[in-house]
Amino acid sequence: MALDEAQPTPSSSTLVAELANYGIDETVRNALASMVDTAPGAMLYRFNPAYLAEEVGLSRRAGLQLMAAAVQVGLFNLNWEARCIYCGYQAHAFDKLTQAHSKQYCAMCRDDFQAKLDDGIHVTFSVAERVRSLPAGIDNEAWREATDRRLGVTTSHELLTVQAFRDLFIDEPLPDGESFQIKWAALMFTDLGGSTALYARKGDPRAYSLVREHFNILFNVVNQAGGAVVKTIGDAIMAVFVDGAAAVKAGQNALIAIEAFNRERELAADERLTLKVGVHAGPTLAVTLNDRLDYFGTTVNAAARVQSSANYAELVVTQQVLEAPGVAEILPADLANETLILRGLDDLPFSVVRLQHTN
Repeated sequence: MALDEAQPTPSSSTLVAELANYGIDETVRNALASMVDTAPGAMLYRFNPAYLAEEVGLSRRAGLQLMAAAVQVGLFNLNWEARCIYCGYQAHAFDKLTQAHSKQYCAMCRDDFQAKLDDGIHVTFSVAERVRSLPAGIDNEAWREATDRRLGVTTSHELLTVQAFRDLFIDEPLPDGESFQIKWAALMFTDLGGSTALYARKGDPRAYSLVREHFNILFNVVNQAGGAVVKTIGDAIMAVFVDGAAAVKAGQNALIAIEAFNRERELAADERLTLKVGVHAGPTLAVTLNDRLDYFGTTVNAAARVQSSANYAELVVTQQVLEAPGVAEILPADLANETLILRGLDDLPFSVVRLQHTN
């Protein structure tokens, strides 16, 4: 083939078939293929991903995981939309996080506003031009607004708590010096007990193997609960959630999963892994640190200190998380509140509860 010969454009069916490599079920692939080929064009332009999830029979989060794979294979393009927090008018749109700025101007209100990742920066998707060409003027704004009212908008922060999307944007940090406020996020920190001694007793290869397996367990637990791992810190992880109940469930499941790992591997007493977990919530800042999207602020520092206060095989949850919808329903009713003083944070008192995991 000559170097300048045009490459064939893959069909939508070819691209949909590639989704099998991402673990997308055949039934979902078939529903998606039908939608891409036959849906009215306006329904494939700047659509809310919650709408697509509904159409192909998936939960909201599973729909976002599907969209991560679909963007990867080239079926859809991702749109970041800055919408005025006062009137809802689209003030600006950008293709990449590297183009994002928190200070926006609304031409309708004729005023500046501060866009937050969970209020003001929404995400939508459009079918890729090479898959299906949509004519100019296809936008049905009334339909999109009605869909948002019915299903709720998809915020950029919700998107970034899906691990597949965080991994997709690994080389796409915020612009230098830029930060975005987040009104509320639940943060989970974990720490592995006795890992230093484990390295000393068992040697680096054996200890590293166990620590690596522990990371795999926690990544899976966080993803299954509805969050994303932001980073690992030594033998610890930091994870983020938009839902407090999901964060608590992840903490509970992490303790259960590590104990199950100990039993299944029949680890001796000097190899058994123990975990301490803390969950806290509040406002934070999304920033770029070490070329990765990260979180910064008092809520982050407090969450790390809350985890440090936990005993091993214990989950500590703050009042800020307990007040979130759905949390009370998944916790025992007889938990005793305790006042915790977090040193270094103006000695602030925090009300917490402790959940000890028992075999």
